[in-house]
Amino acid sequence: MRYCVIDFETTGLDARQCEIIEFAAVRVEDGELGLNLASLCEPHSYISRKITQITGITPQMTAGHPHFEELLPLLLDFIGDDVLVAHNFSFDWGFLSEYCVRAGRRYNPERLCTLQLARRKIKGLHSYSLSAVSEFLRIPNPAAHRALGDAMTTAQVLVRLLEM
Repeated sequence: MRYCVIDFETTGLDARQCEIIEFAAVRVEDGELGLNLASLCEPHSYISRKITQITGITPQMTAGHPHFEELLPLLLDFIGDDVLVAHNFSFDWGFLSEYCVRAGRRYNPERLCTLQLARRKIKGLHSYSLSAVSEFLRIPNPAAHRALGDAMTTAQVLVRLLEM
């Protein structure tokens, strides 16, 4: 089975009002991490100081990059028929599905949430955040709260959880 792990960094939590400022997708096949796709995205709106503090992404970093809606077809082509995976899937799916609706694209992939999978496979953690799960599994995430770092970490978490 082939999986595509995604992660988004955004201007906020509300998919209807906020925007994607960075995305990453990592392919996983036969327990191995494969190709990846990632980009910064210039939002139409402002990146707050709070978001910059969390992600390290500044307005200057995104300036001149395509808006996410321009990159959506590239991402959907990259994902193809893979099972779509994310940690706390509902957050990333909320953004991806909102952009698909705005673009008039129908997209309804098979889905897997590593947060839910971790809750089933690992008992007794005080938190099931990506950092807590990856720490428990001894998977480093040197680039936390950046899309590619989190997508790579989630992909490694996926592989380990599927082996359990």
